[in-house]
Amino acid sequence: MSAKQVLSGLRIGVIGVGNMGQALVHGLVEKSVYPQNISVFDLDKKKITEIKKEGRIKGAASTRQCASLSDVVILAVKPQGLQPVIEEIASSIEPGTLVISIAAGVTLKKIETYFKKQVSLVRVMPNMPALVGSGMSAYSPGRHVSEKHKKIAEAILSSFGEVVLVPEKLLDLVTAVSGSGPAYYFLLTEKLIEAAYEMGMKVDVAKRLAYQTAFGSGKVLAGTSEDPEDLIAKVASKGGTTEAALKVFQKQGLGKIVHDAVKAAYKRSKELSR
Repeated sequence: MSAKQVLSGLRIGVIGVGNMGQALVHGLVEKSVYPQNISVFDLDKKKITEIKKEGRIKGAASTRQCASLSDVVILAVKPQGLQPVIEEIASSIEPGTLVISIAAGVTLKKIETYFKKQVSLVRVMPNMPALVGSGMSAYSPGRHVSEKHKKIAEAILSSFGEVVLVPEKLLDLVTAVSGSGPAYYFLLTEKLIEAAYEMGMKVDVAKRLAYQTAFGSGKVLAGTSEDPEDLIAKVASKGGTTEAALKVFQKQGLGKIVHDAVKAAYKRSKELSR
């Protein structure tokens, strides 16, 4: 069954239309969810006005109204704002309503205590490329989530990228790999540009080379079943330029640096989840 079929007729409410909330709404409209089936609420009224330009999207007057109008409620608010929002909408959540939280670091157990009642809950860790429709979202279902709910969650999340189901205990590691991961690639790109500039290249040319190389390499990775090790071998000829660069990475301990960085991000994510 296609995402469009799964979402057909469902009323979807999005509370919080910052960057990620907006990305969700844009993706849902592009997936042929009728705009009139989408309700949004944000404390910033300008954001509601802006998002309504997508079409006949409904601007709710309150969090409660947004929840009461919806079969699926997406909580796209900052972690510190999650509890007050849930306390406002809890009485408006009907049995069978699916609630999706993308608040980083707030566990399913903690969210359930905020509701103070049984709720069909899914926790999601998306990442920044969702803003351009190329995100990676990992989700974990709560105790009362049905198979139908899982299909709905996957259909919604696939509107702005790829989706994977993981046990909640792995979400901190997901955060360290794909949540923080875009910054690692951006850092490498930045250093490539700096190196090219310092060796005599104009910045605009260096940026064009580095950005397109990152884009193309990502497409290769996304479109192949080969491991990165095999792809590296295709680029690095014996005794060639790439091999010379890779030897420096190896000598300087790039593998350990990346491992330690991911470990540090994982540790910090676990601390924030407590």
